[in-house]
Amino acid sequence: MEENDRMNRDMTVISGNNMAFLMGDEKTPRQMVEFLKEGAIFRGFNDVLKRVYPGEDLASRLAQGLSEITGEEYGSISRKVRNWLKGQNMPKNREALFQICFVLGLQEAEAGLVLGAASETGIHYRNPDELVYAYGLRTGKSYEEAVELRAKIRQSQVMGQSEMEKEKAETPVYTKQVRDAFFQVSCDEELFAFFREHGGELGVLHETAYAKFTELLDYLQNPKGESGKAERKFTMEEVVRDYIRMNVPQTKKVSDYILLQRLVKKYWPNESNLLNMRNRKEDVSRKVMILLYLITEAFDELEEESGEEDYYLDDFEEEDPDTRLEIRLEKMNLFLDSYGMNLLDPGNPFDFLVLYAMKTQEGDFVSDRMEAVLSVLFEEE
Repeated sequence: MEENDRMNRDMTVISGNNMAFLMGDEKTPRQMVEFLKEGAIFRGFNDVLKRVYPGEDLASRLAQGLSEITGEEYGSISRKVRNWLKGQNMPKNREALFQICFVLGLQEAEAGLVLGAASETGIHYRNPDELVYAYGLRTGKSYEEAVELRAKIRQSQVMGQSEMEKEKAETPVYTKQVRDAFFQVSCDEELFAFFREHGGELGVLHETAYAKFTELLDYLQNPKGESGKAERKFTMEEVVRDYIRMNVPQTKKVSDYILLQRLVKKYWPNESNLLNMRNRKEDVSRKVMILLYLITEAFDELEEESGEEDYYLDDFEEEDPDTRLEIRLEKMNLFLDSYGMNLLDPGNPFDFLVLYAMKTQEGDFVSDRMEAVLSVLFEEE
Protein backbone atom coordinates (compact mmCIF):
# COMPACT_ATOMS: atom_id res chain seq x y z
CA MET A 1 0.00 0.00 0.00
CA GLU A 2 2.83 2.41 0.88
CA GLU A 3 4.53 1.74 -2.47
CA ASN A 4 1.29 2.45 -4.35
CA ASP A 5 0.84 5.69 -2.40
CA ARG A 6 4.41 6.71 -3.18
CA MET A 7 3.97 5.91 -6.88
CA ASN A 8 0.75 7.92 -7.01
CA ARG A 9 2.48 10.88 -5.35
CA ASP A 10 5.31 10.74 -7.91
CA MET A 11 2.83 10.71 -10.78
CA THR A 12 0.86 13.58 -9.24
CA VAL A 13 4.04 15.64 -9.02
CA ILE A 14 4.76 15.04 -12.72
CA SER A 15 1.22 15.88 -13.79
CA GLY A 16 1.13 18.94 -11.54
CA ASN A 17 4.42 20.27 -12.90
CA ASN A 18 3.29 19.97 -16.51
CA MET A 19 -0.27 21.18 -16.02
CA ALA A 20 0.95 24.25 -14.10
CA PHE A 21 2.68 25.40 -17.28
CA LEU A 22 -0.53 25.16 -19.31
CA MET A 23 -2.74 27.02 -16.88
CA GLY A 24 -2.88 30.80 -16.74
CA ASP A 25 -1.34 33.01 -19.40
CA GLU A 26 -1.45 31.89 -23.01
CA LYS A 27 1.68 30.10 -24.23
CA THR A 28 2.89 30.27 -27.83
CA PRO A 29 3.75 27.09 -29.74
CA ARG A 30 7.43 27.92 -29.40
CA GLN A 31 7.13 28.43 -25.65
CA MET A 32 5.38 25.09 -25.49
CA VAL A 33 8.16 23.28 -27.37
CA GLU A 34 10.84 24.92 -25.23
CA PHE A 35 9.04 23.76 -22.11
CA LEU A 36 8.78 20.25 -23.56
CA LYS A 37 12.54 20.25 -24.09
CA GLU A 38 13.63 21.90 -20.86
CA GLY A 39 10.98 22.07 -18.15
CA ALA A 40 8.47 19.26 -18.67
CA ILE A 41 8.74 16.01 -16.74
CA PHE A 42 7.78 12.86 -18.61
CA ARG A 43 7.35 9.25 -17.62
CA GLY A 44 9.47 6.90 -19.71
CA PHE A 45 9.22 3.12 -19.64
CA ASN A 46 12.29 2.97 -17.40
CA ASP A 47 10.76 5.51 -14.99
CA VAL A 48 7.57 3.46 -14.69
CA LEU A 49 9.52 0.24 -14.03
CA LYS A 50 11.44 1.93 -11.22
CA ARG A 51 8.25 3.32 -9.72
CA VAL A 52 6.27 0.09 -9.72
CA TYR A 53 9.29 -1.82 -8.38
CA PRO A 54 11.65 0.49 -6.43
CA GLY A 55 13.80 -2.36 -5.10
CA GLU A 56 17.54 -2.21 -5.70
CA ASP A 57 17.42 -5.70 -7.21
CA LEU A 58 15.19 -4.59 -10.12
CA ALA A 59 17.75 -5.38 -12.84
CA SER A 60 18.83 -8.74 -11.45
CA ARG A 61 15.26 -9.81 -10.67
CA LEU A 62 14.15 -8.99 -14.20
CA ALA A 63 17.10 -10.75 -15.81
CA GLN A 64 16.79 -13.88 -13.68
CA GLY A 65 13.02 -14.12 -13.92
CA LEU A 66 12.83 -13.51 -17.66
CA SER A 67 15.65 -15.96 -18.30
CA GLU A 68 13.72 -18.65 -16.43
CA ILE A 69 10.47 -17.89 -18.26
CA THR A 70 11.83 -17.60 -21.78
CA GLY A 71 14.85 -19.88 -21.63
CA GLU A 72 17.01 -17.12 -23.07
CA GLU A 73 20.61 -16.94 -21.89
CA TYR A 74 21.02 -14.81 -18.73
CA GLY A 75 23.71 -12.58 -20.20
CA SER A 76 21.59 -11.73 -23.22
CA ILE A 77 18.58 -10.88 -21.05
CA SER A 78 20.78 -8.79 -18.76
CA ARG A 79 21.89 -6.61 -21.67
CA LYS A 80 18.28 -6.04 -22.69
CA VAL A 81 17.31 -5.12 -19.15
CA ARG A 82 20.19 -2.65 -18.84
CA ASN A 83 19.05 -0.93 -22.03
CA TRP A 84 15.47 -0.73 -20.76
CA LEU A 85 16.54 0.80 -17.47
CA LYS A 86 18.78 3.31 -19.24
CA GLY A 87 15.82 4.43 -21.34
CA GLN A 88 17.50 3.40 -24.59
CA ASN A 89 14.68 1.13 -25.75
CA MET A 90 11.84 -1.04 -24.47
CA PRO A 91 10.26 -4.44 -25.17
CA LYS A 92 8.66 -4.67 -28.59
CA ASN A 93 5.74 -6.99 -27.84
CA ARG A 94 3.02 -7.20 -25.21
CA GLU A 95 3.79 -10.78 -24.22
CA ALA A 96 7.21 -9.64 -23.01
CA LEU A 97 5.58 -6.79 -21.10
CA PHE A 98 3.26 -9.18 -19.29
CA GLN A 99 6.22 -11.44 -18.51
CA ILE A 100 7.91 -8.45 -16.88
CA CYS A 101 4.81 -7.80 -14.79
CA PHE A 102 4.68 -11.39 -13.55
CA VAL A 103 8.40 -11.46 -12.77
CA LEU A 104 8.06 -8.30 -10.66
CA GLY A 105 4.88 -9.55 -8.96
CA LEU A 106 2.92 -6.47 -9.96
CA GLN A 107 -0.72 -5.75 -9.27
CA GLU A 108 -3.16 -5.45 -12.16
CA ALA A 109 -3.24 -1.63 -12.03
CA GLU A 110 0.56 -1.45 -11.99
CA ALA A 111 0.70 -3.76 -15.00
CA GLY A 112 -1.60 -1.37 -16.84
CA LEU A 113 0.91 1.42 -16.26
CA VAL A 114 3.81 -0.71 -17.52
CA LEU A 115 1.95 -1.69 -20.70
CA GLY A 116 0.78 1.86 -21.29
CA ALA A 117 4.32 3.21 -20.95
CA ALA A 118 5.69 0.88 -23.63
CA SER A 119 2.74 0.76 -26.02
CA GLU A 120 -0.35 2.76 -26.84
CA THR A 121 -2.65 1.30 -24.24
CA GLY A 122 -2.68 -0.52 -20.94
CA ILE A 123 -4.42 -3.86 -20.52
CA HIS A 124 -6.81 -4.57 -23.41
CA TYR A 125 -9.94 -5.61 -21.56
CA ARG A 126 -11.54 -7.28 -24.58
CA ASN A 127 -8.54 -9.38 -25.54
CA PRO A 128 -9.12 -12.88 -24.04
CA ASP A 129 -5.41 -13.57 -23.50
CA GLU A 130 -4.81 -10.24 -21.75
CA LEU A 131 -7.87 -10.77 -19.58
CA VAL A 132 -6.41 -14.06 -18.36
CA TYR A 133 -3.08 -12.40 -17.64
CA ALA A 134 -4.79 -9.55 -15.80
CA TYR A 135 -6.72 -12.08 -13.72
CA GLY A 136 -3.48 -13.97 -13.02
CA LEU A 137 -1.82 -10.81 -11.72
CA ARG A 138 -4.90 -9.94 -9.70
CA THR A 139 -4.90 -13.34 -7.96
CA GLY A 140 -1.15 -13.76 -7.51
CA LYS A 141 -0.60 -16.55 -10.04
CA SER A 142 2.76 -17.17 -11.67
CA TYR A 143 3.28 -16.57 -15.38
CA GLU A 144 3.37 -20.32 -15.99
CA GLU A 145 0.07 -20.79 -14.15
CA ALA A 146 -1.50 -17.98 -16.18
CA VAL A 147 -0.30 -19.55 -19.45
CA GLU A 148 -1.81 -22.88 -18.42
CA LEU A 149 -5.08 -21.18 -17.53
CA ARG A 150 -5.03 -19.32 -20.85
CA ALA A 151 -4.79 -22.66 -22.69
CA LYS A 152 -7.85 -23.97 -20.83
CA ILE A 153 -9.79 -20.79 -21.60
CA ARG A 154 -8.85 -20.99 -25.28
CA GLN A 155 -10.06 -24.59 -25.43
CA SER A 156 -13.36 -23.71 -23.79
CA GLN A 157 -13.77 -20.75 -26.17
CA VAL A 158 -13.22 -22.92 -29.25
CA MET A 159 -15.83 -25.37 -28.01
CA GLY A 160 -18.41 -22.65 -27.42
CA GLN A 161 -17.46 -20.25 -30.18
CA SER A 162 -20.39 -20.77 -32.53
CA GLU A 163 -22.93 -20.62 -29.72
CA MET A 164 -21.42 -17.45 -28.32
CA GLU A 165 -21.49 -15.81 -31.72
CA LYS A 166 -25.19 -16.59 -32.04
CA GLU A 167 -25.87 -14.92 -28.73
CA LYS A 168 -23.77 -11.88 -29.47
CA ALA A 169 -25.72 -8.74 -28.60
CA GLU A 170 -26.97 -6.60 -31.45
CA THR A 171 -26.48 -3.39 -29.48
CA PRO A 172 -22.92 -2.13 -28.93
CA VAL A 173 -21.20 -3.33 -25.79
CA TYR A 174 -18.48 -0.90 -24.80
CA THR A 175 -15.13 -2.01 -23.47
CA LYS A 176 -15.85 -0.09 -20.27
CA GLN A 177 -18.87 -2.34 -19.65
CA VAL A 178 -16.87 -5.51 -20.25
CA ARG A 179 -14.06 -4.22 -18.06
CA ASP A 180 -16.43 -3.37 -15.20
CA ALA A 181 -17.88 -6.90 -15.33
CA PHE A 182 -14.38 -8.41 -15.40
CA PHE A 183 -13.39 -6.45 -12.28
CA GLN A 184 -15.88 -8.57 -10.33
CA VAL A 185 -14.02 -11.82 -11.12
CA SER A 186 -12.12 -13.17 -8.12
CA CYS A 187 -11.64 -16.93 -8.69
CA ASP A 188 -11.15 -19.44 -11.53
CA GLU A 189 -14.80 -20.48 -11.52
CA GLU A 190 -15.93 -16.89 -11.88
CA LEU A 191 -13.41 -16.38 -14.69
CA PHE A 192 -14.82 -19.27 -16.69
CA ALA A 193 -18.34 -17.99 -16.00
CA PHE A 194 -17.27 -14.55 -17.25
CA PHE A 195 -16.02 -16.03 -20.53
CA ARG A 196 -19.20 -18.04 -20.96
CA GLU A 197 -21.30 -14.92 -20.50
CA HIS A 198 -19.16 -12.37 -22.35
CA GLY A 199 -17.21 -14.53 -24.81
CA GLY A 200 -19.17 -13.21 -27.78
CA GLU A 201 -18.24 -9.65 -26.83
CA LEU A 202 -14.50 -10.26 -26.76
CA GLY A 203 -11.85 -10.00 -29.44
CA VAL A 204 -8.43 -8.57 -30.18
CA LEU A 205 -10.02 -5.63 -32.06
CA HIS A 206 -11.95 -2.84 -30.38
CA GLU A 207 -15.35 -3.29 -32.05
CA THR A 208 -17.06 -0.19 -30.67
CA ALA A 209 -13.93 1.90 -31.23
CA TYR A 210 -14.00 0.76 -34.86
CA ALA A 211 -17.60 1.96 -35.23
CA LYS A 212 -16.67 5.39 -33.87
CA PHE A 213 -13.50 5.46 -35.99
CA THR A 214 -15.48 4.87 -39.19
CA GLU A 215 -18.04 7.50 -38.17
CA LEU A 216 -15.41 10.19 -37.60
CA LEU A 217 -13.41 9.17 -40.66
CA ASP A 218 -16.53 9.34 -42.85
CA TYR A 219 -17.10 12.85 -41.53
CA LEU A 220 -13.73 13.85 -43.02
CA GLN A 221 -14.06 11.86 -46.23
CA ASN A 222 -17.59 13.05 -46.98
CA PRO A 223 -17.76 16.67 -45.79
CA LYS A 224 -21.12 18.36 -46.23
CA GLY A 225 -21.40 21.73 -47.93
CA GLU A 226 -23.78 24.55 -47.12
CA SER A 227 -26.60 22.59 -48.77
CA GLY A 228 -26.14 19.80 -46.23
CA LYS A 229 -25.08 17.35 -48.91
CA ALA A 230 -21.67 15.77 -49.37
CA GLU A 231 -19.71 17.68 -52.01
CA ARG A 232 -17.38 14.83 -52.96
CA LYS A 233 -15.61 11.92 -51.34
CA PHE A 234 -12.06 12.64 -50.24
CA THR A 235 -9.48 9.89 -50.59
CA MET A 236 -7.59 8.50 -47.62
CA GLU A 237 -4.45 10.11 -49.03
CA GLU A 238 -6.16 13.51 -48.95
CA VAL A 239 -7.45 12.98 -45.42
CA VAL A 240 -3.95 12.15 -44.20
CA ARG A 241 -2.39 15.05 -46.08
CA ASP A 242 -4.95 17.69 -45.10
CA TYR A 243 -5.86 16.59 -41.56
CA ILE A 244 -3.88 13.76 -39.99
CA ARG A 245 -0.25 14.50 -40.81
CA MET A 246 -0.11 17.88 -39.00
CA ASN A 247 3.51 18.58 -40.06
CA VAL A 248 4.81 15.32 -38.58
CA PRO A 249 7.49 13.97 -40.98
CA GLN A 250 6.52 10.84 -42.88
CA THR A 251 10.02 9.39 -42.98
CA LYS A 252 10.59 6.16 -41.04
CA LYS A 253 14.17 7.11 -40.20
CA VAL A 254 14.29 8.47 -36.65
CA SER A 255 17.98 8.14 -35.81
CA ASP A 256 18.52 11.90 -36.20
CA TYR A 257 15.52 12.81 -34.03
CA ILE A 258 15.80 13.91 -30.43
CA LEU A 259 13.97 11.70 -27.92
CA LEU A 260 11.02 14.10 -27.67
CA GLN A 261 10.45 13.97 -31.43
CA ARG A 262 10.65 10.18 -31.45
CA LEU A 263 8.13 9.88 -28.62
CA VAL A 264 5.62 12.17 -30.32
CA LYS A 265 6.06 10.59 -33.76
CA LYS A 266 5.74 7.02 -32.46
CA TYR A 267 2.58 5.34 -33.81
CA TRP A 268 1.69 8.45 -35.83
CA PRO A 269 -0.77 7.12 -38.43
CA ASN A 270 -0.17 7.18 -42.17
CA GLU A 271 -2.41 6.29 -45.10
CA SER A 272 -1.54 2.60 -44.88
CA ASN A 273 -2.44 2.48 -41.17
CA LEU A 274 -5.82 4.09 -41.74
CA LEU A 275 -6.62 1.77 -44.64
CA ASN A 276 -5.65 -1.25 -42.55
CA MET A 277 -7.84 -0.02 -39.70
CA ARG A 278 -10.73 0.59 -42.07
CA ASN A 279 -10.34 -2.93 -43.50
CA ARG A 280 -9.99 -4.53 -40.01
CA LYS A 281 -6.42 -5.64 -40.67
CA GLU A 282 -5.17 -3.83 -37.56
CA ASP A 283 -6.81 -2.46 -34.47
CA VAL A 284 -7.91 1.14 -34.21
CA SER A 285 -5.18 2.90 -32.28
CA ARG A 286 -5.61 5.29 -29.39
CA LYS A 287 -3.60 7.96 -31.20
CA VAL A 288 -5.91 7.78 -34.24
CA MET A 289 -9.00 8.05 -32.05
CA ILE A 290 -7.61 11.12 -30.28
CA LEU A 291 -6.56 12.81 -33.53
CA LEU A 292 -9.94 12.20 -35.17
CA TYR A 293 -11.70 13.48 -32.07
CA LEU A 294 -9.64 16.69 -32.14
CA ILE A 295 -9.93 17.22 -35.88
CA THR A 296 -13.70 16.76 -35.99
CA GLU A 297 -14.16 18.93 -32.88
CA ALA A 298 -16.31 16.22 -31.28
CA PHE A 299 -16.39 17.96 -27.88
CA ASP A 300 -19.96 19.16 -28.32
CA GLU A 301 -21.39 15.73 -29.10
CA LEU A 302 -23.82 14.13 -26.70
CA GLU A 303 -22.21 11.25 -24.80
CA GLU A 304 -25.23 8.94 -25.11
CA GLU A 305 -23.22 6.04 -26.51
CA SER A 306 -21.01 5.93 -23.41
CA GLY A 307 -23.91 6.02 -20.99
CA GLU A 308 -22.67 9.31 -19.56
CA GLU A 309 -24.60 12.56 -19.39
CA ASP A 310 -23.64 15.46 -21.62
CA TYR A 311 -21.37 18.04 -20.06
CA TYR A 312 -21.69 20.69 -22.71
CA LEU A 313 -22.29 24.20 -21.32
CA ASP A 314 -24.46 26.64 -23.29
CA ASP A 315 -22.23 29.49 -22.17
CA PHE A 316 -19.02 27.61 -22.97
CA GLU A 317 -17.69 30.54 -25.02
CA GLU A 318 -17.94 32.76 -21.93
CA GLU A 319 -15.71 30.53 -19.84
CA ASP A 320 -12.06 31.40 -19.30
CA PRO A 321 -9.44 29.34 -21.20
CA ASP A 322 -8.50 27.22 -18.16
CA THR A 323 -12.12 26.23 -17.57
CA ARG A 324 -12.59 25.39 -21.26
CA LEU A 325 -9.56 23.12 -21.06
CA GLU A 326 -10.99 21.38 -17.99
CA ILE A 327 -14.33 20.82 -19.74
CA ARG A 328 -12.68 19.48 -22.90
CA LEU A 329 -10.38 17.24 -20.86
CA GLU A 330 -13.34 15.74 -19.02
CA LYS A 331 -15.15 15.07 -22.29
CA MET A 332 -12.05 13.60 -23.94
CA ASN A 333 -11.51 11.26 -21.00
CA LEU A 334 -15.14 10.13 -21.11
CA PHE A 335 -14.61 9.41 -24.80
CA LEU A 336 -11.43 7.38 -24.23
CA ASP A 337 -12.79 5.53 -21.22
CA SER A 338 -15.82 4.39 -23.25
CA TYR A 339 -13.48 2.47 -25.54
CA GLY A 340 -11.25 1.10 -22.78
CA MET A 341 -8.35 3.36 -23.73
CA ASN A 342 -5.98 5.15 -21.34
CA LEU A 343 -7.07 8.59 -20.21
CA LEU A 344 -4.97 11.60 -21.17
CA ASP A 345 -1.74 11.68 -19.18
CA PRO A 346 0.14 15.00 -18.72
CA GLY A 347 3.28 12.90 -18.22
CA ASN A 348 3.09 11.63 -21.81
CA PRO A 349 4.54 13.98 -24.49
CA PHE A 350 1.82 13.36 -27.09
CA ASP A 351 -0.96 13.64 -24.53
CA PHE A 352 0.54 16.85 -23.20
CA LEU A 353 0.47 18.32 -26.72
CA VAL A 354 -3.19 17.34 -26.94
CA LEU A 355 -3.87 19.16 -23.68
CA TYR A 356 -2.12 22.25 -25.05
CA ALA A 357 -4.25 22.10 -28.20
CA MET A 358 -7.46 21.74 -26.19
CA LYS A 359 -6.91 25.12 -24.55
CA THR A 360 -7.74 26.71 -27.90
CA GLN A 361 -9.80 29.88 -27.71
CA GLU A 362 -13.47 29.67 -28.65
CA GLY A 363 -13.84 30.21 -32.40
CA ASP A 364 -10.44 28.74 -33.28
CA PHE A 365 -9.76 25.15 -34.33
CA VAL A 366 -8.16 22.78 -31.86
CA SER A 367 -6.46 20.92 -34.70
CA ASP A 368 -4.85 24.15 -35.96
CA ARG A 369 -3.28 24.73 -32.56
CA MET A 370 -2.03 21.14 -32.51
CA GLU A 371 -0.56 21.53 -35.98
CA ALA A 372 1.14 24.81 -35.03
CA VAL A 373 3.07 23.32 -32.11
CA LEU A 374 4.02 20.23 -34.12
CA SER A 375 5.34 22.50 -36.86
CA VAL A 376 7.72 24.09 -34.35
CA LEU A 377 8.71 20.75 -32.85
CA PHE A 378 9.68 19.31 -36.25
CA GLU A 379 10.72 22.54 -37.99
CA GLU A 380 14.30 21.37 -38.57
CA GLU A 381 12.93 18.41 -40.52
